[in-house]
Amino acid sequence: MGMSTPTLPAVFSPAVVSPALRGALVALSCLLAGPAVAGDADLVPVVLEVTQPTVWGESVYVTGDVEALGAGKVERAVRMAPVGPSRWRLVIGLPAGTAYAWAPLVRSNDPARLGDPANGRRVGSVVQAVVPGASALRRVQVRYLSGFPSPRLRYAHRTGDVREAPFTRVGPGRGPGESLWEVTVETGLPALEAVPVAADGRVDQAPGGGAYRTTRAAFALVDGEVLAEVPPPARQASRVVVVRDWRSKHLPRARSIHVYLPRDYDRTARRYPVVYAHDGQNLFGPDALFGGWRVERAADEAIARGLLDDVIVVGVGNTPDRMAEYMPPQDGGRADAYVAFLCDELKPWVDASLRTLPGREHTAVMGSSLGGLVSFYAAWERPDVFGAAASLSGSFWARGHLDAVALAPRPAGLRLWLDSGSAGASADGLEGTMHARDQLLGQGFVLGRDLHHEVALGAGHNEAAWRARVGRVLAWLVPAR
Repeated sequence: MGMSTPTLPAVFSPAVVSPALRGALVALSCLLAGPAVAGDADLVPVVLEVTQPTVWGESVYVTGDVEALGAGKVERAVRMAPVGPSRWRLVIGLPAGTAYAWAPLVRSNDPARLGDPANGRRVGSVVQAVVPGASALRRVQVRYLSGFPSPRLRYAHRTGDVREAPFTRVGPGRGPGESLWEVTVETGLPALEAVPVAADGRVDQAPGGGAYRTTRAAFALVDGEVLAEVPPPARQASRVVVVRDWRSKHLPRARSIHVYLPRDYDRTARRYPVVYAHDGQNLFGPDALFGGWRVERAADEAIARGLLDDVIVVGVGNTPDRMAEYMPPQDGGRADAYVAFLCDELKPWVDASLRTLPGREHTAVMGSSLGGLVSFYAAWERPDVFGAAASLSGSFWARGHLDAVALAPRPAGLRLWLDSGSAGASADGLEGTMHARDQLLGQGFVLGRDLHHEVALGAGHNEAAWRARVGRVLAWLVPAR
C-alpha cells in the first residue's frame, strides 16, 4: 500500500448530531455508544484485513467513523491482530445495515504514546463499506410517571431518523397533578434513546443532559431513573450483607462473603442474576481496602440509568493464600480448588439462600489482577456455571493456562471482557492482556459481540482505576433486559 500524509481524512470526524435532536437538546449516539451490549448476537462479524510491514514496537491499527472503531480518534484506534508475516486482521461486530468507513494506521505500541493523537500514520486509502443485512426493529414499552401535560416520546427510530409518539394515560400518579403514561415504540438501534417532551415544549432529559438510553424491552421512567418496573411507593435502599468465616471443604482457610442486594429486594418477588467477584474486602464501601471499588454505588447508578439489570453481587473475600488460590494449576497454583469452592459450594448456597436466576446465562464472574486471571480461568473451565467473565487488568503474565486455551475447544456461548490501563512500571499488563485478546480472536471470538477489549489510557494498577470502570463492566456482564 502506498503511503499518505499523517492527517486523517474528514470522514473520520465524530458523527454530527441531527438538527432535530440538537433542537431538543438531546445527544443521541449514532452507533454503539460505549461498549456493545453483551450478548449482541445480532451484530454481524466484519472482517478487516491489511498487508503492511512494520518494525519492532509498531503495529497496524484501525480507525473508523463508528464508535466501535474509535469514532475517528487516533488515540482510540483498535489494534489489529498479527496473523502472518506483514499480515494483520481484525474481526469486529457491527449492526446490520451500518454504513461505515475505515482506514489502517501504523502506530507505536509504546504505552506512553498511545494517548498521543500524533502517534499514527495512515497507510493506504479509506475504505467505505456497508454491513450486510438490515437491522431488525424491536418493540419497547415505556411507562412514565410525570406531571407533563399530554407528553410525547421523542426517540431515535434508526440512525438519523428521529420520531415522536404520544403517551396514553393509563392511571393516576403518586399525587395530584401526576399521571402514569404509557407508549410502545419500535427502534432499530441497539438501545432505545429517547426523551419525553411536554405539550408546552419542555423536555425531560436524563441526569447530566441528553437522552435516556437503555436496552430494556420494557421499563418505567420515574424521577430521572430508568427502572425495570414502576417502583413501590416507599423505596428500599440497596445494601451489603457480610457473612463471616465461611468455610469450604476445598480450601483450608475461612473467608468473608460480602453480598450486595439491589434496591427493593425485599419488596418484590423477582429473581436476580448474580455476579461473583473476588477480593471481596476491596469491593464495597468507602472504608474498603485501598479505597475500594465502591461496587454498590456503581451498581446503583448503572441500574438507575437503565444500563444494568437489577443484580446481586457476591464478593468473595481473599485470604493469605490469595496468590495460590487465584493462580491456575498450569501456572503452579490451586485455582482448580478455588473454582470448585465457587461452583460446588458457594453458588448452591447463594441460590438456596437468595432469589437468584441460577442458569449460566444469568451468572458471571469478575476480578482484577490475579482476580482477573482466575475469573478467566473459572469461566473457561466451568462454562456450565458461568456464561460471562470480566478480567480487569488481568495478570496474563502467567501464560500456562492461556497457552492451554489456544489448544482447547472454545466453550460455546461464553462472553469475555478484557481490559487494562497503560500506566505504571508494567503499563498495567497491557501487552499481556493484548496477547490474551489475540488468542481469543484466533479462537473465533468477535470484538463487540462476545469479546470486549479496551485500554484505559493513563490508568494504573489500582482500586481507583477499577472503580472508574466497574459500572460499565457490570453493565456489560448483566445488561438491562
